[in-house]
Amino acid sequence: MPNTLATSFYTGPDAPTGEACEAQLRQGFRRLRFAPALEAQYQRLVVAEAQRPVLIITLSALIIWGGFAIFDVVRLDLYATWPPAPDIMVLLGARWLVLALLLACLLPRLSRPELLETKAFTVYLLLCLAVALTAVIYKANGIPSADTAQIVVVMAAFLPIGLRFYRALAASIAMVAFTTIAGITVLQPDLWQAQMMLLAVMIMAVPVAAVGAYLREYAHRRQFLLGAILLHQAQFDPLTDLANRRLFQRHAAAAIAHAGRTDEPLVLAVIDIDHFKAFNDRFGHTAGDEALRQVADVIGDTARRPMDMAARLGGEEFAVLLYGTGLEHARSILETMRNNIGRIALPVGANLSVSIGATALGGLETLDQIYDRADNLLYVSKNDGRDRITLG
Repeated sequence: MPNTLATSFYTGPDAPTGEACEAQLRQGFRRLRFAPALEAQYQRLVVAEAQRPVLIITLSALIIWGGFAIFDVVRLDLYATWPPAPDIMVLLGARWLVLALLLACLLPRLSRPELLETKAFTVYLLLCLAVALTAVIYKANGIPSADTAQIVVVMAAFLPIGLRFYRALAASIAMVAFTTIAGITVLQPDLWQAQMMLLAVMIMAVPVAAVGAYLREYAHRRQFLLGAILLHQAQFDPLTDLANRRLFQRHAAAAIAHAGRTDEPLVLAVIDIDHFKAFNDRFGHTAGDEALRQVADVIGDTARRPMDMAARLGGEEFAVLLYGTGLEHARSILETMRNNIGRIALPVGANLSVSIGATALGGLETLDQIYDRADNLLYVSKNDGRDRITLG
């Protein structure tokens, strides 16, 4: 099952639908891309999940890079050689520029989720350029440097820094390209052999890290789809695709509590198909299931606004929550729904009608209180001859 963070994306207003996720799972995603709408939803989840890891990685990089920047002062003996040679000035400029960018990434304006991938890609590229320049300038000046650091940077593109696979792959290859160009530009021919050996190891490191990153993202995307499918199955009725009782109770309780606090109108209607057992006995359960689906489609059409909800409570019983709607407006909506259900195309000789009980929220009430009142009104409709609405 999905974790708590992912669940908010599966249940929000822009949540992926179970049907879309099932279709994508059947179609496959070997290129690590979903259909456009689903891809955008997945990216929102990735960005949200990456917030904490990115912060930890940024702080770690800041500490390590700051340590190198301070160590430069000692290793380059800047106190005795100031001002340094032009190439050393380039090294120091690159070092402190990256340090400033890492610090800037912690500022609130630059920590917005929508900037994460662009920010991570830009900072990583500048980090690669600085590392490549630093390494070759050290070599050119006969100062020992750790070549393994460049291999680590190549593989770091595939850490959870907010980059999807292809962006991370491009960033990793960029590190190899920067190292190649910097070596050709700065180093003397007698140092090229060692540089070529380093490049060979870096080139081998790219596919090794990339394979692991590909498999990890593929598994994460599959989990995203399965999570949406499983949660949809747990919260929606499989026959009608309306909300089930559990989801309706959770949503209705929250909506009723909010409406009570803000003094907004709200109507709860309980709907029951008249004589549905007789319909099933006469026309069969297959026809009965089709009739339930068609009735559910009509009922679902009445709950289109974000805070509205239609649900199948069980058997032939349904409920509709109309948020921000008064009782008289609800009468018009429910009357239209009742008439449309009466016009559903059915087997020859068949007809369907519904009885409805509807009531408005009266102050700070609970779901149980308003539901009991609507249910009692439903039985008034049944006792008065069915195929009617009783309001109260």
